[in-house]
Amino acid sequence: MSPHYTWRKLGAAKWEDAWAERLRGVSDRLAITVLAGAKTIRLEAFQLTKSQAEDLRKSFGGAVAVQKKPRMVSEAVRAPIRVRGKLVVVGGERARTAEAKASPGRPVLFIPAGMAFGTGDHDTTATCLRLLADVSGDLSGRPWEMLDLGTGSGILALAARLLGARRADAADFDPHAVRTAKENARLNTINGVAVRKLDVRYWQPRRTWNVVAANLFSDLLLEVAPMIVAAIAPGGWLVFSGILRTQEKEVVAAFRRAGLRIDRLVRKGKWVSGLGSV
Repeated sequence: MSPHYTWRKLGAAKWEDAWAERLRGVSDRLAITVLAGAKTIRLEAFQLTKSQAEDLRKSFGGAVAVQKKPRMVSEAVRAPIRVRGKLVVVGGERARTAEAKASPGRPVLFIPAGMAFGTGDHDTTATCLRLLADVSGDLSGRPWEMLDLGTGSGILALAARLLGARRADAADFDPHAVRTAKENARLNTINGVAVRKLDVRYWQPRRTWNVVAANLFSDLLLEVAPMIVAAIAPGGWLVFSGILRTQEKEVVAAFRRAGLRIDRLVRKGKWVSGLGSV
């Protein structure tokens, strides 16, 4: 059997949230440890193939080593995340059963809590869920479809289906994220979600969607804003996030130049999310 590898790196504690997003492709095998008395965090990804570990080293620096014994990130425990009274996101099987009994008519989305990204806890993802729920209310009674760019765990695409979308397309540049999103669709027995590998930098949309979600980094949003806006159907919405406050003005300006009307901006901590329309 081929050995597993570990990738490790030290980073600044103030960028803990950003690292969780950058490393979302290995989120279910990622541990982020805040070192006591220091402004430093230790990043460790386990159970990697040699090529996965080397790709991380080439992209972010750090060190690679053969993993001497099995190690998995322990499952986190979290409270259910309630989204506008329309949806509950849970991280464990017990919570899923409890929520289904407590509110039989309300959809429950199960995203395993052991994942470091895309569980709904992060400010960017949580805000996107709420904005998506708001948009779904405006679309109630009409057929609509959704595109999720940078899907990570698949949480937004899966939530869209539970909120009434007849179909959701999801894409991510990382093949592990694609596999994870597909697995989460299976765990929730949700059909009508198509997940594929896609690098949005080299993408030209061939159709449009009623709702597009783009939870990406600021620099990437700046680069691909015209393509994202081109993917929105007339009268449709864009839910966008992953923007640092320091880059809010330039990202918003880029979307406006591309033809997007900014309807709402939500600021939480260092992050900015928004809702736009065409």
